[in-house]
Amino acid sequence: MAAKKFLFGLKVDRQLDGDKMNREFVDKVIAEGGEGAAIASCMQCGTCSGGCTNIDLMDMSPRTLVLMVQRGEWEKVLKSNALWLCTSCYTCTSRCPRGVRPSDVIEAVKAIAIRQGIQNDSTRFNQIFVELVQQRGILFEPELMQKYGGLKAMIEQAKLGIQLALKGKMSPLPAKIKNPERFSKALEKAGKK
Repeated sequence: MAAKKFLFGLKVDRQLDGDKMNREFVDKVIAEGGEGAAIASCMQCGTCSGGCTNIDLMDMSPRTLVLMVQRGEWEKVLKSNALWLCTSCYTCTSRCPRGVRPSDVIEAVKAIAIRQGIQNDSTRFNQIFVELVQQRGILFEPELMQKYGGLKAMIEQAKLGIQLALKGKMSPLPAKIKNPERFSKALEKAGKK
């Protein structure tokens, strides 16, 4: 029996009617922070991918990533560099005609992947970033560069660092936060959630 067509030439057995949607995986993503993501509403129009600023670097577009989440193709999603190249600019989310929030989906899947122990340069960078902010309350970029890329990376980026410091975009010395006690309490409160 031939597959029936729905609107815009899409087959009825696609994710629009939920037949092939993997509810278990979609529910995990929703529980992780994708409550308003409206994953099931995606009609695969591609508007999100058309506005993506990093699409040329990604191996999977936001549209495809949402489709893989719908289908529960976790291995493909996990191996994709799109998770780690998304800049969270929310262009995809702001342009979606159905209210799907691809940025939220990507962030939720990323959190699941990190919790499951995925290791790559992006997760290592994120871990170092968070540790430094927790220690100091504010990021000191040269310290991040040293811990992430070592002395070689610092030397390679020295010219840019000097230019940024001269323009006032980066401090050559670590800054201090105004109220460290308040920051510590906020971290504790966030940790309890």
